[in-house]
Amino acid sequence: MMAGLCGNLFLSAQEQIPAGEPGGGQSESRSTVGPIPASEWGEDFQVKVVGEPPVTRVMFSSFVGEVRNDLRNLLFKMRPGRPSQSSAWTIPIQVELWGDMQDVHKGEYLLTKVQLRPDNRFIIKLAVKLHDGFRDDEFRREVIRVLLIEHVLEPYSKDPGSFALDAVKVPDWLVHGFDQLIEHRRSGSPSSFYRGFLASGQMLKPQEIFSLADAGKLDPVSLAVFRASSSAMVEALLSQADGDIGIKSILADLGGTSPLAIEVLLRQHFPAFREMDQGLDKWWALEVAALGQQQILEFLNREETEQFLTDAVTVRIDGDQGEGAATGVAKRGFLDFLKPKKAEAPPMPEGSFNASLDQYALFLEHPEGLDELGDCLDRLQKLKRIGHPLYRPVYPVYESIIQKLMKGQTRGIDVEIANIEEMRSKVRDTLIHTEDYLNFYEATKAPQRSVEFDDYIRIRKSLERRKAPGRTDHITRYLDSLEREFR
Repeated sequence: MMAGLCGNLFLSAQEQIPAGEPGGGQSESRSTVGPIPASEWGEDFQVKVVGEPPVTRVMFSSFVGEVRNDLRNLLFKMRPGRPSQSSAWTIPIQVELWGDMQDVHKGEYLLTKVQLRPDNRFIIKLAVKLHDGFRDDEFRREVIRVLLIEHVLEPYSKDPGSFALDAVKVPDWLVHGFDQLIEHRRSGSPSSFYRGFLASGQMLKPQEIFSLADAGKLDPVSLAVFRASSSAMVEALLSQADGDIGIKSILADLGGTSPLAIEVLLRQHFPAFREMDQGLDKWWALEVAALGQQQILEFLNREETEQFLTDAVTVRIDGDQGEGAATGVAKRGFLDFLKPKKAEAPPMPEGSFNASLDQYALFLEHPEGLDELGDCLDRLQKLKRIGHPLYRPVYPVYESIIQKLMKGQTRGIDVEIANIEEMRSKVRDTLIHTEDYLNFYEATKAPQRSVEFDDYIRIRKSLERRKAPGRTDHITRYLDSLEREFR
């Protein structure tokens, strides 16, 4: 993204907008700005998309509306007994489209400006040049940047003349953080993303996140690490008490004549920063570790659900339980020869073993069999809360089978196990075919060229140009000395 161009917003009173442009709406701010009726601005909607053709304009309008709703749902939390303010707004936004998706264009194609309307009101305008290399992700981030700009200007919306800055820049970590967090919320499984970066040990420290000024100059790997770290920081801040109000307060303070450092603003608006005796790094380590854990509203993907389901319906017998348990035959007493002989049970495996439900003959007579079936039922209950939603018809059938086995009811159980395994296989195949179709559609029907391979080639070449890190161990130094001596 053109962070340098799009980050600086130019405030110009000379550039007048024709009358009849979109206006403002209602707002509830921490500042002294009061609600402004929508009729005063002349429009009921904050964002207006202009340009031709109409189909493109409608598509962009829908896209911007979804991004706006996702962002404002994060910035305006629902509170019991209070109406939601996520629909309130103060400053109108206009997206101007020009050009065509078939055009060949190189260079900058997104430009954001803050202007004054004839009625002395702010308006934020985003000019977009359509071309064959247009990227949805860059446009989405610029829309997020524009929406955050609104909160920077909001305290000055009643008196634009008091806004003294010539250029305002929203920190890149806030833009990329909100962008990545919105993607996480849509996918339904953000913790797995954080767990991967935690395992790699690549998460940035707070000072490194705040100090990065231009994310557009990073290579793909460094950008992914920065985005993950920024997203974790934004989510950690939102999880604090009144975290949404704190972030909006920080944005409002960025419009001052002498904005304070972001660390200072965070300590002012987030009590957790002041309460930590060992500072920001300790708080950050605790928050990132918490984000890497499974969240209550998340669900597992297909592979994880299959793995956990297989584990849930597997009976594990640990160790021997006496001489009779190892063979499956009870030890006969002194007078047992007078009693009629019972049919011998099938031999049991010695020691520890795992058995699936269709191998119930191996564990039903085992002393640990009932306890292990109870553990299977417990694992299945936990999986029901976090497993993939498409597997929900499968869980109760497995529950019924396990409960029947615990009661010793084996009549017709083989047919039930075979039927549920067939249903489970159909669910799994449906998900696999869906994933294959989506991959095929993305590869063949994409309206623009993919840049993933170009990013891969660029980072690979940059890594090949770097020197391999030198080793300083004793063996390496000895071999280097031999090579120099005999060369």
